[in-house]
Amino acid sequence: MEKNLLARLEDLVSKAMGNDFSHGYPHIVRVRSIAWDIVDHIGIDIDGVLLDVSILLHDLGRLIGEPHAYYSVLFAKSLLQEHGLDKEFIDKVVNAILYHSYNYSRRYGIKPLTEEAKILSDADKLDALGVVGFLRVFHYSWLNGRSFNETIKHFYEKIFNLYKLMHYPYTRAKAIELTNITKETLNRLLSEISTASEKMM
Repeated sequence: MEKNLLARLEDLVSKAMGNDFSHGYPHIVRVRSIAWDIVDHIGIDIDGVLLDVSILLHDLGRLIGEPHAYYSVLFAKSLLQEHGLDKEFIDKVVNAILYHSYNYSRRYGIKPLTEEAKILSDADKLDALGVVGFLRVFHYSWLNGRSFNETIKHFYEKIFNLYKLMHYPYTRAKAIELTNITKETLNRLLSEISTASEKMM
């Protein structure tokens, strides 16, 4: 049942979300890899099916819009009830999905009920950092009409503060390392733009 459930969800999510670099299935694959790397390093017992299901479904609501965590939960409840999962399991998935969202969890005071929710949150935020995270921010901006100045502001207001939200020493250290890479990459871009602008004057 567990392998069958995961295989069905993988197939559904990969087809539904497509290859969008920012929030499509490639993002799901990266978050899943990061999450299991976290599990390997922090050395705690977790429910692997709960973690994988939460990861697979956490961004599905983006197919509808914002708040994507809310819509992801609607999809998750329907799909998991259809597959006969019990209410306790579904409630844990719902909590993990709602908690992972930077905006939704803060707006509504969502707290993690499980280690799996914490791991999903950390993994999702780690994918927003480093060179991958840098590219994701600009890719999202291009697709959604966010200006260059708004994009730079987003780095300083959100991205560079994500390390503060990590739950484990390992993920915080990783986040700080990746944040430094993100800052270096952004500074290099701003320097090149500044140089090009000076030459035009």
